[in-house]
Amino acid sequence: MKILQMHADFIEYKPTKKEISSAEDAKPELVREEDVVVLFTAFEKGDDAGTVRKAVYDAKDFLGRLGATKVMIYPFAHISQSLAPPQEALALLKAMREDASAAGLHVSSAPFGWTKALQIKVKGHPLAEMSRSYGSQAAAVAQAPKPRRELSEHEMLARIRKSDFGKLPETDHRVIGERLDLFSFQEPSPGMPYWHEKGLILRQLLADFVRSEQRARGYIEISTPALANTSLWRVSGHWDHYRDSMFLTPYGDEELGLKPMNCPSTFLYYRTRKWSHRDLPLRVADFDPLFRNELSGVASGLFRVKTFVQDDAHLFVTESQVPGELKGVIELMARFYGIFRLDYTAKISTMPESHLGEKQQWDAAVSALTEAVRAAGKEPVIKEGEGAFYGPKIDVDVKDSAGREWQCATIQLDFQMPHRFKLAYTGQDGKEHTPVVIHRVIYGSLERFIGIILEHYKGALPVWLSPVQARVIPLSDQHNDYGRKVLSTLASAGLRVRGDFDAGTLGSKVRDAQLQKIPYMIVVGGKEEKAGTVSVRTRDGKQRFDVSPGEFIAEVKEKMAAFE
Repeated sequence: MKILQMHADFIEYKPTKKEISSAEDAKPELVREEDVVVLFTAFEKGDDAGTVRKAVYDAKDFLGRLGATKVMIYPFAHISQSLAPPQEALALLKAMREDASAAGLHVSSAPFGWTKALQIKVKGHPLAEMSRSYGSQAAAVAQAPKPRRELSEHEMLARIRKSDFGKLPETDHRVIGERLDLFSFQEPSPGMPYWHEKGLILRQLLADFVRSEQRARGYIEISTPALANTSLWRVSGHWDHYRDSMFLTPYGDEELGLKPMNCPSTFLYYRTRKWSHRDLPLRVADFDPLFRNELSGVASGLFRVKTFVQDDAHLFVTESQVPGELKGVIELMARFYGIFRLDYTAKISTMPESHLGEKQQWDAAVSALTEAVRAAGKEPVIKEGEGAFYGPKIDVDVKDSAGREWQCATIQLDFQMPHRFKLAYTGQDGKEHTPVVIHRVIYGSLERFIGIILEHYKGALPVWLSPVQARVIPLSDQHNDYGRKVLSTLASAGLRVRGDFDAGTLGSKVRDAQLQKIPYMIVVGGKEEKAGTVSVRTRDGKQRFDVSPGEFIAEVKEKMAAFE
């Protein structure tokens, strides 16, 4: 049995076509469930009642940790290539429904044997998406020897090709990214983007921006190893939830894993010295690559990849510092989204039924979260009982130019993991106290955020964020020397500029630059060379003449400073 668990704000489906004769009865009507854990489930050969009971037990434990109350079982054959026969699968599905109800879960279920139109919005917290494997199929895969075969050169080259995005709309970030030569996906590395030169520049610009903003606010940055003994995630409590989504490898008698999140490693850094209340708040950022083994077929361009970077930070604070630090994080988030012209909605999830800590502590934390959001001019949506078991949180949805909402920022108050890792600081009273940890991301995954803004701007990124800000285009070969001189002047001033000195007409070169969404085309000919000026064309077709290179440099730098 394979299960993909998703904690969703909502799921909607509509049965559209009966695929097999043994399909369950269903009406072609839209069904919607809100605030639900969805179990996308594939029943495999060899699954039995014990397999089902184990899956239900784990699901109940998962819901308890999240403070969730509702579960939907959704038959989903696409995540397995070793499916049980339909009649056996249907019997197991019915048993799973019964076991889940008997376990006290509020259960709904999508019909078996139908093609369904599906829409789901997944929550943004770290445990919202997980995969699990059960039963004989999982055991067989784990125990079977894995023969290795070197691919021939012909086979390898056959797998290396451009992605086939021909059926996607022009506004899809995968189409934009390929057309602008930002990134590609290659078969030898499924679900892992290959960043091309311009795409890497874009990602670095986003990272450099958040780094500069964080340095100005007193953050430090660390880096920790990508590999760690799996005991680290057992201590943090992530192991029970994340092990099926981790890349694991044996190392002698030990088992190592590529890190799927930064917090446990950051806690180890905190433990390397003794801290005083005078050292707090301690704001620690980490931009290390993370790795999550998403199920095959789940990846969707940059929106869900197997390796990614977050603008991750952990703030170690005293309880009295919580309100002020939350206010600072919210202000930073509001600044970010304002620069990208992204409106946002903040949702605050409060204490679940199953939780750690005292109610008074939770109430104070929720009050601090609420006040911080209101101070930024937003009225938060309160989601009663949906906080994580270790503390309340803010989830933030941003709205793009097409009116679509994307979950990006998450701000979590953590009272539990600092205790698990025995974190401490010396208080004013000379005694040891446990810090509160604020987990926060603002972009979230840089990869996902890039996908969002590519669609938000339809590829026409603002000047400050464009990998290539200007392209120098000589009218003819005899003007190449002056073109190269202008190119050198602009590049020396810090502009990201390229030259087009290939054969071709001016019209075709300008058109190519416009298709590449380059903000400026700098055209030079005999008249410009004689006057020491340039002609400036913009990607929207506007044109100016007799512009000095210095004047153009000042214009671009002004836009960069204003994030335009």
